Amino acid sequence: MVKRHSRNGVTWVDLEAPAREELHAVMQEFGVEERVEDEIVSPTPYPLVLPSEGYVYLILHFPTTDPKGGARNQEIDFIVGKEFLITVRYEVVEPMLALHRVFEAEELLGLPARATHADVLVERILRHMYRAIREQAHETARSTERIEEDIFAGKERKMVRTISLVGRVLLRFDTALARHAVPLKSFLEYLSGSGFFGKRFAIRAAHIQAEHDHTTAIVRTYRAVVAELRSTNDSLLSASQNEVIKRLTAVSFVAIALSLIAAFIEIL
Repeated sequence: MVKRHSRNGVTWVDLEAPAREELHAVMQEFGVEERVEDEIVSPTPYPLVLPSEGYVYLILHFPTTDPKGGARNQEIDFIVGKEFLITVRYEVVEPMLALHRVFEAEELLGLPARATHADVLVERILRHMYRAIREQAHETARSTERIEEDIFAGKERKMVRTISLVGRVLLRFDTALARHAVPLKSFLEYLSGSGFFGKRFAIRAAHIQAEHDHTTAIVRTYRAVVAELRSTNDSLLSASQNEVIKRLTAVSFVAIALSLIAAFIEIL
């Protein structure tokens, strides 16, 4: 599937699981090298940035929660030119679809075009993606309030699995964001260079970097909260187990004492 938006001479083409023919046609239209097309054909397991004459190619993996539980990464490939942006993804990415709906609404209502240059478009999409990650992290972290209530309501055994699940989700988010750091920095530096957008992109690059850093900080804060809850739950669980052991020991002591008394009576 191919979605296209054109404003003031700037074109955004978004391809979702494209057929090879669709991909090749778009690559040919914008003069993208065959090596990039070959890279896009199949998913890439790591982030990557490749500058070229006329465009910069970036691969990032954005974490998302899985409806079945846990989290996974969704790859998005970006090809940024001075007057175009191509994004390629292998599946439905909800934040991207939401952004398309916004663009379509703006076009339908005839609102002033916000993305008048490719650099504005790049900033808008990347900041939107990082905000979407924050929203999912917030949603995941809301469960920590219920976890805390259940922990102190004597449900610490049941909470072991729940805490582990939330912790794994936030770990996946943190790991994915950490892997963005180096390629994102290089990508922003290339776009801020004199051969590309130049100094006009510096402020936009700073905003994109700030969105990434802010999102990373929030995710790590939530991970720290979950780690504290895990420690508290483990302590309460240990205390509960110790109490059970004490009671069993007391019962065993009484049983042994009664057995000794019974044996002593028989001897007499």
